[in-house]
Amino acid sequence: MKHFKNFCPIISNKDPEHSQRQAGFFHKKKKKSSSAGRLTALFYKYQNDAASDGYLLCYLVLPLVLVFLIECMAYHSLIGGFQFIIFHPYAYLINVMIVSASFTFALVFRKRIGVIILISLFWMAGGIINFVLLFYRVTPFTSSDLLLVKDGLDVATKYLNVFQYIVIGVLVVVVLGLFILFFLKTSRAEKKPKYIHSIPIILGSLLLTWGGIVLGQSTGLLETAFRELSQSYLKNGFIYCFGASLIDTGISKPSDYSEEVMEQLTEHYEPLPDEETVTYTSRKPNVVIVQLESFFNVNRLKNVKFSSNPLPNLTRMMETYPSGAFSMPVVGAGTVNSEFEVLTGMNIDDFGIGEYPYKTIVKETACESLAYDLKPYGYHAFAIHNNTGDFYDRNLVYPNLGFDTFTSVEYMWPDNYTPIGWAKDSILTNEIATALDSTEDQDFVFTVSVQGHGSYPSDSSVKYTHHVTLSSDTITDEAYLTQLTYYVNQIYEMDQFIGDLVDMLSERKEPTILVMYGDHCPSLNLTDDILTTGTIYDTEYFIWNNAGLTFDNQDMQAYEMGSTLLSALEVPDGAINAYHQNSGRQLRNGELSEEEYLSGLKELEYDVLYGDRITYNGQNPFIPTNLQMGFFPITIEDVNYTRDHVLIIRGNNFTRYSTVHINGSSADTLYLDPNTLVVASADLSGRTEITVSQSTLSATDKYVFYPRSH
Repeated sequence: MKHFKNFCPIISNKDPEHSQRQAGFFHKKKKKSSSAGRLTALFYKYQNDAASDGYLLCYLVLPLVLVFLIECMAYHSLIGGFQFIIFHPYAYLINVMIVSASFTFALVFRKRIGVIILISLFWMAGGIINFVLLFYRVTPFTSSDLLLVKDGLDVATKYLNVFQYIVIGVLVVVVLGLFILFFLKTSRAEKKPKYIHSIPIILGSLLLTWGGIVLGQSTGLLETAFRELSQSYLKNGFIYCFGASLIDTGISKPSDYSEEVMEQLTEHYEPLPDEETVTYTSRKPNVVIVQLESFFNVNRLKNVKFSSNPLPNLTRMMETYPSGAFSMPVVGAGTVNSEFEVLTGMNIDDFGIGEYPYKTIVKETACESLAYDLKPYGYHAFAIHNNTGDFYDRNLVYPNLGFDTFTSVEYMWPDNYTPIGWAKDSILTNEIATALDSTEDQDFVFTVSVQGHGSYPSDSSVKYTHHVTLSSDTITDEAYLTQLTYYVNQIYEMDQFIGDLVDMLSERKEPTILVMYGDHCPSLNLTDDILTTGTIYDTEYFIWNNAGLTFDNQDMQAYEMGSTLLSALEVPDGAINAYHQNSGRQLRNGELSEEEYLSGLKELEYDVLYGDRITYNGQNPFIPTNLQMGFFPITIEDVNYTRDHVLIIRGNNFTRYSTVHINGSSADTLYLDPNTLVVASADLSGRTEITVSQSTLSATDKYVFYPRSH
């Protein structure tokens, strides 16, 4: 221990002359062996100039410890850290090299140990965030999550109570305080760093690390394609994978990308017809798609018995109508990536690691979608979601996907909520009916539910309606059984919504196609070996229709659903759709391998989103829509101001999310009914401008009001 203290300044405050005495010792050795002595002296010259006071051990030992601790957190066990080292030694080495290379940047500062502490804080913070996220979802921490901070904070209220918020806040303050204290207390090197020595060490370390990564990728010791993100993180290490997610964004340019290749891929594609000139051979049916939050067939669980079938309607629909396994790109979270695949026909695997296109390219660029493909045939496109409209920036993305109207929970009047605050899906039946009633033409209605969303309470005292009970001979964790029971009873009610929706559409007698599917399996620590069929990436779907259309029973990828529907509707338009319809047929006939099929799809995706848009003759044919929030406009009709300074606003279509703004400032608003809002204490004088907003999504026109003097 004594020698270690002399070598590592983190725990030693040796005088500045210590390293000089070491160097002097080796200079004396030089006389006995001139070549070895010169090499040793040169090494210590660089050490003294660039990494003085024995920092070398810190660069080697601290990264080993940091990576081990981070992997322990990733595996949620101390043993897991050792498993990572034993079964994935090369990945462990690369992660250590990345950390060590990052430490070398401290060489350009005089307060080197303080900088190393800050860099260590960065890596540990990432590991801790990953550790926490894996408690609530299956997917690990990626750079895309940095774009979801606001959405994460919104959802956190459903997962954490006030006490947990306080504990987390205190821990953050304590940890930051300790690191700041350590930073301030660390000593400064007496000499300024010599960049002529420090920079080569930094560059050499980075080059060595990069070479190790390239070697690992070329030999298969490190993965480059992360199909199963959670498993890839466990095999390759958090630091390597998170770093890859920072670099790998969008769709990389294919090596053979050219005009000739794109012409071959789009030989069956015809530009979308003009809405005003298209000829209808017959009236096409309405298309209703419902994406069910965290919904899958729990009857697939092994060793779990239910008091009755939790999903009678799903079972009946899958036995009676075309259905199958629906392969999703995510597990436990990432709803918008599931809907992205269904709406666009694009493969999420082709994008960056853990990327959410809703937060990147689709937020900026209009692209082909089911809505755009159907518009020339007279369809109006509606989006419905019984959660907040700005979650995942849907209010900004849906115009780029061709939707005309978006009705989120801010424009609804839900009466029933789950114990953790999600609006129940029963409200969606009426919302879908309203969309279908709002036009006389064909309608495309895309609906996203929310009732099945986590968290799933492990506290048995949580009150809710028990429709189904369960038991297990193998699951002994009572908290987990409580969570599973809560989840099963929520999806039982979602299943009732399925039955109600089918009944409503049947009674309308209007030709309609209905597709319902689960967006991903729930975050309940599911694994393939506890399922009787399929994998944790598989949910279920069914297709109901009363328009006389024929569909096959088949398992499919989420990105294949759109072209399946459009093919039945005899809609060949859209580049992505045309590719799926024609190349998909070649794939099924054995004329095309799956690798060729997916490679061609990726090339097409790159061209229409990031490339030269050769497919569209160099121009993006899709123009963002002027999205209307809510089915009906929210308006102010009249304003009254009483002697008691009570402001009464009368109008239309107010909801519990309506907020009154007085001269641009929000006021505490009491919702009475869809036609009345009240501000209990308002001090008004002179010309007053009043608006009503629905969160940040939309606002009424200004209503100018002159209060009478009382």
